[in-house]
Amino acid sequence: MYIKLTLFLAVTSIAKCWTLSVSDGKVLCDRDTSVDISQGVKVDNGILYKGVKYGKGEYYFDSETQTHRGCICKKKTCVQKCCPFGFGYNPGLKNCTPYTEVFDPPIWDDYHVLEGVHALQTFHLLFDVIECMKFNRSDMIRLRVSKLTDNFHIRKDGKLHIESPEDVPPWTLRTPDKYCVDTFVLEEEDGVSSRLDALVCFSTDAEDPHNYLLSAACMLISCVFILATLAVYAWLPELRNLYGKVLMAYLSCLLLAFLLLGSMQVLVYVDNINTNMCLVLTFFIYFSMLSAFFWLNVMCFDIYWTFSGKRGLSLEKLSNRGRFLAYSTYAFGVPSVLTALLIGLEFSGMPVHPLMPALRHHGCFIHGNRKLLYLYGPILLLSLANIAFFTLTTIRIAGINRQTSVLQNKESATHDHQRKDKQRLLLYVKLFSVMGVSWILEVFSALYPEAQLFWQFTDSYNALIGVSIFVVFVCKRKIFRLIKKRYNHLRGVPMARNQSSMGTCSSRDDVRMTVSLNHAT
Repeated sequence: MYIKLTLFLAVTSIAKCWTLSVSDGKVLCDRDTSVDISQGVKVDNGILYKGVKYGKGEYYFDSETQTHRGCICKKKTCVQKCCPFGFGYNPGLKNCTPYTEVFDPPIWDDYHVLEGVHALQTFHLLFDVIECMKFNRSDMIRLRVSKLTDNFHIRKDGKLHIESPEDVPPWTLRTPDKYCVDTFVLEEEDGVSSRLDALVCFSTDAEDPHNYLLSAACMLISCVFILATLAVYAWLPELRNLYGKVLMAYLSCLLLAFLLLGSMQVLVYVDNINTNMCLVLTFFIYFSMLSAFFWLNVMCFDIYWTFSGKRGLSLEKLSNRGRFLAYSTYAFGVPSVLTALLIGLEFSGMPVHPLMPALRHHGCFIHGNRKLLYLYGPILLLSLANIAFFTLTTIRIAGINRQTSVLQNKESATHDHQRKDKQRLLLYVKLFSVMGVSWILEVFSALYPEAQLFWQFTDSYNALIGVSIFVVFVCKRKIFRLIKKRYNHLRGVPMARNQSSMGTCSSRDDVRMTVSLNHAT
């Protein structure tokens, strides 16, 4: 019994000590990133020191100094100053030298200097010359920022913003553990001068480009299958009806968007792109992506109009050519206006604002939350409209089924038209679902760019878009029959009469987009 009690007490003590060491912060901060809070006031579940409450897991007891120490970097943003107060850093001698001027560097938000914001009030300063060896990386070296660029500043979140216009993206951010900032005291022939500067840990190896390479490969794989689908519809005259032309316009825009985006990512991967090229590619990608989604919206509207029963209105009076021109004006016109707006705002000279595109500040393509506004915003509105069209069409179909269930045998031609229109609706729903999943994933990847595994999954799914489109619109028995018929026709091979009729009419096939019919019901 005594042995069991002793073991129980020992295990309990060890567990308690481990728990206290974790909760008191011993594994969460050290003496350099903590402050002595022994003079603070004990309150419920913590210590209040200089207006800051340190709760459980934010302070610990230092047995060596017999003091309680609070993890200050959990309460305030910590920034590392190379030398203590009253000293500046001498880069020639690589040591701290006396300097009496007050250390008060300007603090920025994302774009501007914050007036009335001071470093000593905003940050808790740690004092040490940064040592890159602590990262245990052989490719990490320490450099003076001023040797690379004069355009750098400290942000309010403690990160060091470094701009280099020759690079893409034209800026990098360094967290406070990878730099120290200070007034650098320079000994020159005409005397002593000083300037704000920083020592930063840079990697001599380029940033891991595998994400760019994977995304580019997926985009180009999609391009192959989209091009194959486009070629089939362009080659077969039976498919070049109004609906086939709308699909071809959609595929052309999607092909251009994926081809340009994949090319951009390849250029970034090989480090052979500049800011101006990024701007040009961004504008074309933006236009082609929006155009693709507007053509998808045209498909959804057209199938809704087919079942709406609103005959005699202006759109119905147009020929197929006139309807296609009207659709083209809409599907290309609105993206043109939005692209012009994007270009105008980018070169307007207006002050940089979180709602402005700021493409030249963020490298290739639209960055961060701006993508949600300029790209995903219109796509979301179009997607909601498509869902509404699908819902109204489904309701209309249900009504038609109730009205014609008794007359289906007597009006087999009308019923056949309706059946094929339903199959076309199903194809559009499949296409909308494929694209919808892709862009939902893209939105999540924009909101959480640090989720690298999610990024890879999203990029890999892009390869399935072209494959899915090819399967949905090409991998059908009737398409294969039409291809065979067209091939034999070009070779001059005569086709049996029953085979010809099989190639153009099949009551059991589920593809509406493969038949050249006008659906005036």
